[in-house]
Amino acid sequence: MSRNFLRELVNVAEKSANVARKIREDPVLLELLIEEKNEVEANPRFIKDFKTLADVLIQEMIKYDIGKLFPELKSNIKGEESPIFTNSLGETVCIEIANSPEETATCLEVVLNGNKAAAKSLADVVHSEESFLNEEQVIPEFPEKFDYSKLGIWIDPIDATSQYIAGDTIFSNFPGITSTGLDCVTVLIGAYDIETGIPICGVINQPFCEKIEKQYKSKIFWGICLGDLKTNNLIQEETKRSSKIGLFSTSEHSNIIDTFKDEKYEIAFSAGAGHKALKVITGEADIYLLSKGTTYKWDTCAPHAILLSLNGCMYDFQKSLNEKKLIPLTYNSEEDKQNKGGVVAVKDIILITDLLERLS
Repeated sequence: MSRNFLRELVNVAEKSANVARKIREDPVLLELLIEEKNEVEANPRFIKDFKTLADVLIQEMIKYDIGKLFPELKSNIKGEESPIFTNSLGETVCIEIANSPEETATCLEVVLNGNKAAAKSLADVVHSEESFLNEEQVIPEFPEKFDYSKLGIWIDPIDATSQYIAGDTIFSNFPGITSTGLDCVTVLIGAYDIETGIPICGVINQPFCEKIEKQYKSKIFWGICLGDLKTNNLIQEETKRSSKIGLFSTSEHSNIIDTFKDEKYEIAFSAGAGHKALKVITGEADIYLLSKGTTYKWDTCAPHAILLSLNGCMYDFQKSLNEKKLIPLTYNSEEDKQNKGGVVAVKDIILITDLLERLS
């Protein structure tokens, strides 16, 4: 059987977007599925953090689909969420994708308090044969003898979960940059070399990017940086702006914001680590910086791979400051899933080289 790794990542990312949209379309179902994370799982940046069935279901579906096609890397697929889910009646179940829609639906019924119709509907999406890319579309392939057992995958099934739940959209003053809302939601799938920790392939899906006749449509970005194979699906257009844009979380330290202002940057704020990194990828922002250790490997692996395909990178902010040189993020540490030193994402590496001297 012919296998195209990138094609399968893109297609499962779109199937993930379908699950996210299906759940989000039904306010009653969405309300039923929200579960507050425990203290161990919660992101310390937020007073409340949430795990939804959409998160868990998407993550397990990606593991199942990619693991079935590439069994040699199945044990190396990791994600943000625990598959253990508790419904509103206090019943606990481990979400698993079975070999048939009927078996998967039976598992989901427990979470859905016995709602057979909803469980069947979700199971049907999970087991559908999604093809965002048709067979005629030319998609780069990994080398013929590539050893997939040397690959690891980080999944963020729904980045910006709180935005996914809230749904309200607030636009910024900058074209293409949304402050909050569904536009900030992304599905992130990043693959990396388990020996070096360097990302080599990434897919970002925006499930709520475009609304056509009351139906949301996806926008998908991908990139590969593997030896001589260095490509992406970005349409590179010259950015015409009077000033550079720095993109930040609203919780960023004021002294960092002030330094960027001194360097004549315009300042934009937005939700979602994946969304902010994507704005750098698309050229709608010049740099994304987060000084705090509140992102994780699943947040940054996919956009990092795409940035590498564009000659950009994502760096450990604090390490780069301390060592006075750029230290890229890596992804193969089993003990440390957190980007404790913060992150910096750029396409033009000169930008952060100049700024490090001012920030240190």
